[in-house]
Amino acid sequence: MFAGLAATASAGAIAFRRAQQEVPVGRGTILTHLPAQLGSWHLQAARADMIDPVVVDIAFSQALEMYDRVIERDYVSPVLPRIMLNIAYKREVRQEERFHWPEFCYATQGFHVKRLAPIALGPAGDNVTLTQFVGQREERRERVGYFMRIGNAVPSGSLAVRAALFRQSLAMHLPDGVMVRASFLEDDIAQGGATTPANLLARFFRELVQTASAPLGEILVNKHPKSI
Repeated sequence: MFAGLAATASAGAIAFRRAQQEVPVGRGTILTHLPAQLGSWHLQAARADMIDPVVVDIAFSQALEMYDRVIERDYVSPVLPRIMLNIAYKREVRQEERFHWPEFCYATQGFHVKRLAPIALGPAGDNVTLTQFVGQREERRERVGYFMRIGNAVPSGSLAVRAALFRQSLAMHLPDGVMVRASFLEDDIAQGGATTPANLLARFFRELVQTASAPLGEILVNKHPKSI
């Protein structure tokens, strides 16, 4: 019943999308204007705009086609692991066409996925809650974290994502959305170091949210400049 109501509401929202103007012009360009420096990390020269956790197989290539823009960038540091940042943007998000969950994408590529407790970034991270997991295949052990923005909401977990889409559909909104994912190889953390993989992941995301320009912050987490 919930799914049926959501589908009906989404169909109604499509009819109103021109009047609502949910997607500001130029958002795809803004996504490429990432901060040059995030704490100890600096932006490496750009590669192609594609998601490539390990290997892009046929199924994954087809999944990428559902997004309107996909950005991949690497952040490097002389003392910390390389961070692989991926941002997937959709101009229109519906119940039947949501973002692909990274856990499943890793699993289809042969990774053993272990889900871990979510990470609340707190006010410094604009109150975003990260979903995190470890993907392991042979000797590769990758720590992954991500969050999604759906319209004006930044829900955490599949039920919250469905609920956010449902509420906005009932309001006759066809929202845009973004999924922000970052990962690193756990073996790159110095043995006996003062940080843990979870703390390192949270640190990177906090730096990203805090350092992002006003236009980029609005796209990533619906963050608006403070009134003067």
